[in-house]
Amino acid sequence: MAKEKTSIWFKLGIGAVIAAAGALTLLYALRLAYANRVFPGVYGDGIYLGGLTKKEAIKLLDGQVAAYQSTAVTVAVGSNSRNYYANDLIGRNDSAKLVDDLYSLGRIGNPFTQIFDQLGLLVFGSDKTVSSVSLSPQAATALSSLANETAQPVSNASFMLNGGELAVNPAQPGKRLGLGLAALQLQSQLGQLKKDIVLDTTTLQPQLSSSQLGDESKLVEPYLQKPLVLSAAGKSFSIDANTLIGWLNVSSPIKPYSSSLLNNFYNRQLGQAGVGFDKNQIAGFVGSIAAQVNQEPQDAQLTIEGGKASVFVQSRDGRKLDVAASTDAVLEALKTGQSQPVQLAVSVQKAAVSSDTIDQLGIKELISEGVSYFPGSSANRMQNIRVGAARFNGILLKPGQVFSFGEYLGEVGPETGYLPSLVILGNREEFQYGGGLCQVSSTAYRAALLAGLPIVQRVSHAFAISYYTEPYGVPGVDATVYYPQVDMKFRNDTGSYILIQTTMTGTTLKFSFYGTKTKTGAIRGPFFVSGNSDTTKPSQTVFYRDVLDLAGKVIKTDTVNTSYKSSLDFPVAN
Repeated sequence: MAKEKTSIWFKLGIGAVIAAAGALTLLYALRLAYANRVFPGVYGDGIYLGGLTKKEAIKLLDGQVAAYQSTAVTVAVGSNSRNYYANDLIGRNDSAKLVDDLYSLGRIGNPFTQIFDQLGLLVFGSDKTVSSVSLSPQAATALSSLANETAQPVSNASFMLNGGELAVNPAQPGKRLGLGLAALQLQSQLGQLKKDIVLDTTTLQPQLSSSQLGDESKLVEPYLQKPLVLSAAGKSFSIDANTLIGWLNVSSPIKPYSSSLLNNFYNRQLGQAGVGFDKNQIAGFVGSIAAQVNQEPQDAQLTIEGGKASVFVQSRDGRKLDVAASTDAVLEALKTGQSQPVQLAVSVQKAAVSSDTIDQLGIKELISEGVSYFPGSSANRMQNIRVGAARFNGILLKPGQVFSFGEYLGEVGPETGYLPSLVILGNREEFQYGGGLCQVSSTAYRAALLAGLPIVQRVSHAFAISYYTEPYGVPGVDATVYYPQVDMKFRNDTGSYILIQTTMTGTTLKFSFYGTKTKTGAIRGPFFVSGNSDTTKPSQTVFYRDVLDLAGKVIKTDTVNTSYKSSLDFPVAN
C-alpha cells in the first residue's frame, strides 16, 4: 500500500515538472516570437495592438486618432447633450507614451512576475485605462458649461406660512456633474474614439426631510400669533414668524472625503442633519438696528461766569448696542420659546465733559486774549464775522489736541447765515459767501500766540489789509483761511483743557482762552524789513514771539516772516 502511494506522488511530481517545463517552453517561445513586439492580448484605447512593434503600434494609434479628429461627437449628461468635433476636445495625442506603457506589460519585474503577467495577458487581455489623448482648454469650458446646465440644487425641507398656519415645503433631491470624474470619463472615451460620450451625474440627497423638519415646528409655533419683541433704550422691535423662518438654518453633517481635485466631489454622511436658528443671521439683524439705538455722548457746553467755568448746556451720555451679547440673548430666548420682550444689551458711554467732571478739566484762569479791530467793515462783512465767531464760542480743546479752524468752522454758505463779501481768491478779489472770516481766524491766531501755544499751520494774506494791522501799527500778525486748502492750526500743549470764549463788541473781536496757565507769549514787532504801510507796494515784515515760563524767563523764541504783494495785483472781479 505504501509503495502504491509513493508511486502516485512520484507520478504527480513528474507530471508537474513536465507541465511546468511545457509552460516555460511555451512562454519562452512566446517571448521569442514577440521579441520587440507588444504581447498578445494587449489593447490600447480600445484598439488591439498585440504582435505589433512599437513603431507599428504608434502609427496605428496615431492614424486612428487622426481620423477621429474630424469626427462629430455627442457629449451627453442626463437629458442634456452637445455636439462637438473631436478635434475641439482633444488637446494633444501622446501615442508614444501609451505604447511604451503597453509594451512594458509582461516585461517588468523578476522572471516569475513576468511569467505571471504574460499568462494574464494570454487569458484575460489588457486595456490601458489611461488615454493617449489629453483634454483641450475648450473641453474644460464645455464641461463647466454642461455642469451648470445639469446642476439641480438640493432643496431641503423648509417652513412657510400658509394662511397664518405653519406648513412645510417638501425636500427635493439635487443633481450635479462631478467635474473631476467627468474629466476622466471624457478623456477615456475620447481615447476610445467614441462618437457618443456619456458622462455620469451624481445625485445629491437633501440633508433635511419633511418628516425631520416637522419635528422642529416647536421653534416657530410660539411666535405665530405673537411676535418676538426686542427692547433697547425705550425702543421696541417686533420679529414676526416670517422673519424667524428666515433665521432657521440646517446644520450640515456632510464633510468631503478629501481635498483632492477628484475626491472633493464625493461626500460622506457623518450624522443626522439638524435645524436651528442661525446665529449669524440674528447678529446681522441686531447689527441693522444698532443705528436706531446707538447714541454718541455729548459733552456739556461750558461758559465762564465770575471767572469760573460752569455748565451752559448739560451733557448727554451715549449708548452703544452690544451686538454680540444681544445676539446671545435673542438666541437663548428663541431656544426656550420666550414670550416676554428680550432686553438687548446696551452699554453706557459717559460724556467726557459734564457737571461731574468740570472741576477735573483744569479750566481755572484766563491764559490769553487775542484782539482785532475792523472799523469801516461793510454790513455783510460784519454779519460774517459775527456768525463765524459764534461758531467758536464754547469750544473745548483736549490736552494735546490740534485745533483746526476750518474743521470747527464747518459749512460756509447762505444756509448757515453767511452773506457775500470780498475775499482774495487766486490773483483777484471777488464776492463770496463768508468774506471776512479771516478776521475771526486772525484773532484766534493772536490768542494762540499769546498763550505760548505751538502754531502748526498759518498762512498770511496775499497783500496787507488794514483790518489786520491794529493794534500793532504794522501788518504781519494775521492768518487767512480758505478751508480745506488753507487752514490755521495750533496745538494745546498745556496739559489741561482749554475753553474758548468769543465776544464781538461793535467792530472789536476778542478770543479768550481759559485753562491752566503754564506759560505765556509775548510779541515783539512786527517790523518792516522792506517796504512800508503803502499797501500798493510789496513789503516784508517780521515779528518775534517769545514764549516765557511763569517766572518770566524766555524758554523759546519764534521768528515769523511775512511777505506781502502789491494790492494792485489783485483787482476786484466784476
